[in-house]
Amino acid sequence: MNADTRTFWRTARLTLLASVTSGLTACAGLPELEPGANAALDPKSAAAPAVAAVLNNPGPWPTFAGIPDIPEDVRNAAAWKAAIEDQEAEGLYTSRTAAEDTWSLSATEAFEARARAEANPLDLKAPTDAEMAESEAYARALRKRATPPPSPR
Repeated sequence: MNADTRTFWRTARLTLLASVTSGLTACAGLPELEPGANAALDPKSAAAPAVAAVLNNPGPWPTFAGIPDIPEDVRNAAAWKAAIEDQEAEGLYTSRTAAEDTWSLSATEAFEARARAEANPLDLKAPTDAEMAESEAYARALRKRATPPPSPR
């Protein structure tokens, strides 16, 4: 078990070291990967003067004033908060309603009496000892009277 733990942590450290190293290498090589960063400009191209003008004068940087206004059909923060609170309240109500022990039985005696009456419409009951003895005596008498069939020869 300890050998497995040591192997795991050695592998984890090597993986972490490899990922950090590759991340640093990728960040160092980012300017080289940027498209067109070090590309040579073909002077014979028809777009060469326009490209050179943009490279020499890149234009103004965007400002926060350039961010468009929020549309009017978007909920504000208070409406979001109210919607979330409504949803959480509905979830709490649902979980409390469906939780265990949120209901109890009442009038069980009346229910039992009604169920027994429906289950036993003929008023059947278990036989008494005297009735069982009478049945056994009747069966013995029938067996005594019975004659076996003739044997086939």
